[in-house]
Amino acid sequence: MCIHRAPLGTHERFIGFLIEHYAGNFPLWLAPDQVRVITLNDDEALINYAKPIVAELRANMVRVESDFSATPFKAKIADAEKTRVHTMLVIGGRDMEAGQVSVRLHHGGPQGAKPKGEVIAKILADIKERRA
Repeated sequence: MCIHRAPLGTHERFIGFLIEHYAGNFPLWLAPDQVRVITLNDDEALINYAKPIVAELRANMVRVESDFSATPFKAKIADAEKTRVHTMLVIGGRDMEAGQVSVRLHHGGPQGAKPKGEVIAKILADIKERRA
């Protein structure tokens, strides 16, 4: 009689292969932290502009976090890059006045300012269609 023992099941092994393949830099639809909304500072007007964006993304089942702290802007971006957040939506005074958000991708850098409705629609479409 021979007893076979597998310390990892097939699901765990598959997840291990995925993590190794992507080196932790998952595509948007698979990333544990899909989006982070970041304000340049802790200005109340910026926070009031950013909160509905976070709420809309959460209502559509997007894994989104927010950083409205007084921490320096570069430190917020560095933290998001370090934790491999796929998409960062950066909001400053000019963005708020124009009804836009500045998009930044992990390892893709700044993508420019875009209308917030267009950005949210693209994020939802990319997740639904599982685009890389």
